[in-house]
Amino acid sequence: MILYSSRDIFDRLVSEISTVYDDNEAKSISYWLLSHFQNLSKTDIFLDKKTDKLFDFEEIIIRLKKNEPVQYIIGETEFYGRNFKVTKATLIPRPETEELIQLVSDRYKNFTGESLKILDIGTGSGCIAVSLAKELPVPEVMAFDISEEALKVAEENARMNDAKVSFLKTDVLNIDVAQMSEKFDIIVSNPPYVTNREAEDMQKNVLDFEPHLALFVEDHDPLIFYRRIAELAGKCLNRNGFCAVEINQAFGKETAEVFKETGFSKVEVIKDLSGRDRFVSAGYI
Repeated sequence: MILYSSRDIFDRLVSEISTVYDDNEAKSISYWLLSHFQNLSKTDIFLDKKTDKLFDFEEIIIRLKKNEPVQYIIGETEFYGRNFKVTKATLIPRPETEELIQLVSDRYKNFTGESLKILDIGTGSGCIAVSLAKELPVPEVMAFDISEEALKVAEENARMNDAKVSFLKTDVLNIDVAQMSEKFDIIVSNPPYVTNREAEDMQKNVLDFEPHLALFVEDHDPLIFYRRIAELAGKCLNRNGFCAVEINQAFGKETAEVFKETGFSKVEVIKDLSGRDRFVSAGYI
């Protein structure tokens, strides 16, 4: 039986992909790959555990050198302590979006009513809807997305995480808000908000691989989704309800103004842990 050095495998991976990634990121990706494909932990690698399995990383190295995100290569990522499937039909969940879950959870963690009706607009991988379904007491969660492929991934993520979520294919920009009769306690969204102009400064691993439908808005109308979300929330949010959206940091005040103009009396721009305008919350009380 041939035994291979886990440390040697790790060092080779780091060396190969350091041409594309800085040293820390190359190490992080290499740890991730060895954990996923060879079931080797950081401790195993540090102690140079020997293994009789040698996964062929050649194709993966080629894909990484083309800037393909490692999350798409292994087909999953972690978000708010849970594993989620991701494909090229879905955005890769960002750490900042975990702060949106925390924002909502902190507000409702001591809720004692019969149920919390939650709507997630533009659910993508379902990471927000599923996380809230698992974190909040007595949740009833509905989630919209325009992409059938994304909804398939979201449904699988709900099953994987034993979360009950109702998914609907819906184009929020063309929905007839006046015909919506259902009421919600919480409305959340991380809609497309990157302008086409900003795309020039984006990294290739985002620009070349993640779905543009979920990322970009036209330069001349960057708040198009927020106007519709605010309109929908104005119609469908309970009087003591709460709306929270992730935003483009360049349009914090403008996004807040959209919700104020819709009639919300309590609107706040909230910074993320890096000190950037990242969320807008809206309510009546």
